[in-house]
Amino acid sequence: MVRFTALFLLLLIMGCASHDDLSSSIDTHSARIAPHLNWQSDDYNLIEVPQIEDIFYLNDDSAQHFLSYYHARENKDIKGHVRLAEYLGDFLSGFTYRGDTYNADLAAIEQAGNCLSLAILTKAYASLVGLKVEYRKVNFEPVYSRENGIMTMSSHVQTHVHAPAQLDNKKLDIYFSKIIIDYFPASRGVKGGRVSDEDFVSMYYQNLAAKALVDDDLDRAYSLLSAALQISPNNIETLNTLAVLHKKSGMPDVAESIYRHTLQHTKGSVSILSNYVILLNESNRHVEAAFYEDKYLEIEDDNPFNWHDLANQAYTRENYWKALYLYKKSADMAPYLHENFLVKQRLIIN
Repeated sequence: MVRFTALFLLLLIMGCASHDDLSSSIDTHSARIAPHLNWQSDDYNLIEVPQIEDIFYLNDDSAQHFLSYYHARENKDIKGHVRLAEYLGDFLSGFTYRGDTYNADLAAIEQAGNCLSLAILTKAYASLVGLKVEYRKVNFEPVYSRENGIMTMSSHVQTHVHAPAQLDNKKLDIYFSKIIIDYFPASRGVKGGRVSDEDFVSMYYQNLAAKALVDDDLDRAYSLLSAALQISPNNIETLNTLAVLHKKSGMPDVAESIYRHTLQHTKGSVSILSNYVILLNESNRHVEAAFYEDKYLEIEDDNPFNWHDLANQAYTRENYWKALYLYKKSADMAPYLHENFLVKQRLIIN
């Protein structure tokens, strides 16, 4: 049986910017490298990759088109965050969904891209008029694809656009309002956590790096991951992707050091632990693999579908007590998922 290395390719993520220009809210000079992990390598050639300002750049025509709509006299009584949402609604009527990750400018010109492209474009527009944007992860049924020995899994976020704070003079209360923009809403999505500015930008580089990995462009993949790690050195999925790169390059020992570091110094994730277990099994280190499989129970992963998949695997191996625990973990996060009820009945029978 062919084993595939799992890699999470997050199509839309994270980022709550408290400044108009996201590049100014990220201090790339003071970003600290993850402790005890020297991820730099001389085995790849560094090549030029997009800078943060390139990600959110809009050409003059695209910027002016939005500003003309936003400041139009007929829209002056509409709250700013609502104006942005309505402009995007009109924009999406001609939008073509593609798997490609574009920067803001290309997404506006092509009227195409994936969820992350639209999130970047939303941030670019919001920055022009001083609106605050944040992102929250949404977990839903995973969508897998396999190509050239790499398995990718899509993820999703919602964009929250905030109106400026308002003061209620009668009550002396400050209150905030916001609008949630969900480009491709999932009816059974489970709300996850907030995502930082740094992780949002890292996701852009991760997406491009995953594409480079599939294309066997290893120097480009490394260069993109280096950019991501300079911004967010402890990002779990960036480290996971870096380990996948080293493993694909024939350096499993380096990949293992990254897996072990990440599991020791971060909250970990189902994806990175799964990849490490695969590596151990491929090295015939089955006792160690079994030991780390038990570590799943210690992982802080807020995606109920990940736990449901792990429960299915335990059930297939007839490890019913473990399967029951994992199904319960999934059900505690999302009690309304009917899959958990169906499996519970099977477990009772067994």
